[in-house]
Amino acid sequence: MIKEDDVLGALDKPRAMLALKQLLDPSNKSTDALQELLIRMRTDGKLKFDIRTGKWCKA
Repeated sequence: MIKEDDVLGALDKPRAMLALKQLLDPSNKSTDALQELLIRMRTDGKLKFDIRTGKWCKA
């Protein structure tokens, strides 16, 4: 299971979804849990998503 602290630690620079998945949980083929966590963190104001580049970064 991926935790918020792990996501924030992996976002030392803006990263795309696939790069985050490979860093945090390379053995899991499903991205659903990671997507849900990223969206929840964005709603809470912890992350930002740049629509132009398709990358996530810390808020």
